[in-house]
Amino acid sequence: MGKHPSGKSFAEIVQEVEKLPPVPPPARDRAGIYAEVVVDPRGRVYTEFEDKVTAERALELASAGATVVWDSCGCGGGCGLAWFDADGVAAMVAAGVPDIRHTKRARGTISHWRSDAGADLLLAEGAVRWGTRLG
Repeated sequence: MGKHPSGKSFAEIVQEVEKLPPVPPPARDRAGIYAEVVVDPRGRVYTEFEDKVTAERALELASAGATVVWDSCGCGGGCGLAWFDADGVAAMVAAGVPDIRHTKRARGTISHWRSDAGADLLLAEGAVRWGTRLG
């Protein structure tokens, strides 16, 4: 078997790497989307509960007090997220059901996330319009 420039075989390098301690997950010290969780500005952690919800279901959840966050370009939060306070969510609810758009150039989705304490969050991504607050 050939040797790596370090003088070790690939199998030896793999064995050394396997003995290394696991890398800790990245710190979630600010609001955002992290591998399988959403963290709100207060530090509350949400896990995905429903992958895609209908506009009617989104209105129902928002009416019941769900937090709403918008990832305007759908990049996973890299460009930033818009977090809406209770007044903003109330304005969205008053506007009726959101418009989850699917066009040639843009796709929108809304997913439902839930904290361990049972708090709900709606993550709107991409082409979603909801009253004058979103879209």
